[in-house]
Amino acid sequence: MKELPTRLKLYVIFISVLGLVSLYFSVNSITVDILPKVIFFIALGIIAESLAIKVNGTIAISVGFGIGLASMLIFQSNIVVIIGFLSMLLFIEKDKGKIYCILNTPLYKRIFNGSAYSISLLVATWIYIYINSFVSNVRIADFNIIGIIMAVTGYLIINVSIFTCLMSILENKPPTIFAKESLWVVFNLIAISPLGIFIAVVYNSYGMFGVILFFGPLLLARHSFQLYINMKHMYMETIKSLSNAMEAKDEYTNGHSYRVADYATSIAKCMGLNSSKVEKIRIAAILHDIGKIGIPDNILNKCGKLDYEEYIEIQKHPFIGCKILSEVDSLAEVARIVKHHHERYDGKGYPDGIGGDEIPIESYILAVADAFDAMTSDRPYRKAMDKLKALSIVEEESGTQFHPKVVEAFVKYSNNFKVENV
Repeated sequence: MKELPTRLKLYVIFISVLGLVSLYFSVNSITVDILPKVIFFIALGIIAESLAIKVNGTIAISVGFGIGLASMLIFQSNIVVIIGFLSMLLFIEKDKGKIYCILNTPLYKRIFNGSAYSISLLVATWIYIYINSFVSNVRIADFNIIGIIMAVTGYLIINVSIFTCLMSILENKPPTIFAKESLWVVFNLIAISPLGIFIAVVYNSYGMFGVILFFGPLLLARHSFQLYINMKHMYMETIKSLSNAMEAKDEYTNGHSYRVADYATSIAKCMGLNSSKVEKIRIAAILHDIGKIGIPDNILNKCGKLDYEEYIEIQKHPFIGCKILSEVDSLAEVARIVKHHHERYDGKGYPDGIGGDEIPIESYILAVADAFDAMTSDRPYRKAMDKLKALSIVEEESGTQFHPKVVEAFVKYSNNFKVENV
């Protein structure tokens, strides 16, 4: 924790202290008769968090909130703090073949996550108890539906706010950026809410044994989803291998595709594009020069400016790339983005010489990212350009070579995607 910036350290300490204080008072309220139930739900919470599925390097999906919501409905007290806190503190995580637990991960991270989760659950419980005290005619299986809706809403507001503030302080960016990126969390938790209600209903009707039986099909569904994620990862690894094969032909473009992907996805997020479009842009950026496989090496690696015939030849690579990618059904939209990434807003680009609204916005985003990285990287015929100068050129070409809205986003958020000295 010593390496954390002061502001971030203070924030982590503040949330952690709130969580630990809540845990202290909650532990003191446990009675012997409910202890087995509490241990049972802690175990369920640990299992749920341990079986979380990683969608990518930073996002994981678990049914842990379902356990938290069920415990809120069953206990309707600050007991949920104990269940939530210990679930996050004691879960086991497997990543890239290595197992992580409380013994080999930073304790402050576990305490912070446990505090954030348990505080959110506690606020949700208070809301449910309050609503349940005067609205009692809208119920399902003895649970107050209005109370559940309001409690889940309260949980979402508190939990998302805690982590949005954390990321804002960590990366020194406006909270609104991370609030937009947290929408997937909101949808995920809303989708899991019925599961929490069902677990509570099963528990009240059949006890612990009923919940254990219910977990069988749930684990099977989890296994199926894990297989899907594994296939998606293999798909992305194949895409990266194709990109690496292309870059191996051109010694001057090593890492170019990945830098373009970083720039392009950042621009797309800044423009408010949805996650599906951002992902397609990322894939298109990684593969945007795949068509250069069909271009002779003597042209790609020429130490000097291309002559007219060579320039005509190099202009074929977007079309070749589109043709290659179009053979894969799942890459049809990516192929279109790649085909038009050298078109211009004024219609003077290639290969089709079209512009304006005829070009997908994703291609315009890729064009800016590609041009900026090309200008700021060494090439056979010139040295890398200063990033400030490259940025000014992008601004000058707004409305001619580049789409004005894309340039506006690039300039406005240039510090967000690691443009030095801007």
